[in-house]
Amino acid sequence: MKLNYLTQGLVNKNYRCSLLGHRFVETKKINIHFSEYQCDVCKLQATNDSRGQKITLTSKLKDINETLFYLNLKKQFISKFYFPKKEQ
Repeated sequence: MKLNYLTQGLVNKNYRCSLLGHRFVETKKINIHFSEYQCDVCKLQATNDSRGQKITLTSKLKDINETLFYLNLKKQFISKFYFPKKEQ
């Protein structure tokens, strides 16, 4: 029985992330506190929790992030058009 640990099947995307860690890239900026990330290698999606640590993105968290994103857009729109800064 010949064992070869460096075969293509063993060193796939998931093993690379489990050994070396994920390579997260920011895919969506929710607001200044929250963002959504995706791993370049294994396509795992993550987001920030309340402490600032990355956690896996579930459907419930995705809905929360979407709501926060639209609330932030609404806040920016209102502050820009209804309450403009007064020039001195």
